[in-house]
Amino acid sequence: MSIIFNNVRIPMSGTFFPGQKVLVEKGKVASVGSMIRKNVEKVIECEQKYLVPGLIDAHSHLGLFESTVPVDDINEPYADITPHLRPLDGVKMRDRAMEDARRAGISTCMVCPGSERPISGLCSILKTNGNSADVGLIVEQAGVLMSFGEQVKATAKKSEKSYVTRMGVSALIRETLMKAQDYYSLKQSKKMVKDREIDMEALIPLIKGEVPMRACAHRAEDIMAAVRIAEEFKLKLVIEYGTEAHLLASLLAEKKIPVVLGPTLVPRFRYELNEKTFESAKILMDAGVEVAFTCDYPGLPIETLRVAAAMAIQYGLEEKRALAAITEVPASILGVDARLGKIKKGMDGDLALFSGHPLDIRSRLEALVVDGDLFVFSNDLKIESGN
Repeated sequence: MSIIFNNVRIPMSGTFFPGQKVLVEKGKVASVGSMIRKNVEKVIECEQKYLVPGLIDAHSHLGLFESTVPVDDINEPYADITPHLRPLDGVKMRDRAMEDARRAGISTCMVCPGSERPISGLCSILKTNGNSADVGLIVEQAGVLMSFGEQVKATAKKSEKSYVTRMGVSALIRETLMKAQDYYSLKQSKKMVKDREIDMEALIPLIKGEVPMRACAHRAEDIMAAVRIAEEFKLKLVIEYGTEAHLLASLLAEKKIPVVLGPTLVPRFRYELNEKTFESAKILMDAGVEVAFTCDYPGLPIETLRVAAAMAIQYGLEEKRALAAITEVPASILGVDARLGKIKKGMDGDLALFSGHPLDIRSRLEALVVDGDLFVFSNDLKIESGN
């Protein structure tokens, strides 16, 4: 489908420029400017409404959890080390949450298993359109999820595992990574005679530095455990959650470790959240850390992604950086910034049209385009057939 957004405001150099046009053709942004003349299938008269890149949630379990089903597919309950689990095999694209995500302006999510096990599985990057995860798949292996802190400890204790302390969790992760290194070395030597091991095969891209370790950690001590392990094994690292990451802002900036921050809207219902503050994003960004927001669906409703960014503004963060934290920056952290996160010629045709400023929670999403597919959410939106 070919679409022109006519007379729209788009973000440029930190502000919204009015009177612009954006052309989407064959699933890509084909042109941006004020003087586009092109025969298209749909012309959307925007009347100075706000057009932004499709929003990105860089950490979710979208499609692995169904609100009307008592059993979810987020956590594997009977195994501790499962790096070979693939979200693609469990995502339900027809789940109501996918429609909720689109209605929230979210076009892309990183989907991962739950954080109740030391090594939970692979992380995949998906678009929110299509009836099959294969249709929306961008990157199947975008990292390996590992977990530190109270949640993984509590699950282990409940299951009567051999590890129930932070030391035990870190030791189990180290042991697995040592085995993965040895497995990869043996495979490289071409002396490998035994059968392939699916869990070790899944860790090879991590060991080779092709994908990052995505470490779920709230407390500063747990973040540091992840940093130590990443450095010991020469792994790329992204901190997920990062409730106390602001206490380590200078260190994370120095080591160029990004943070997917959130869910920031949850209350302090356990002690590892005691240092939670809405100022975290600003503190981290001021220090030079890349920060993206997440609502950690189903930890919070998928619709709260914009609210998290808006709350950061209330606590001192500039609008430009808050908007970037749900568009441009998560695209960079996920390694897909060559195609997502900006309204620019050649980028994916993922665009969200809001009635007002996207970080004003009174603003309504009126339309969303994902890979050129148009979803309309307002009966008042003026859409004309092109000539």
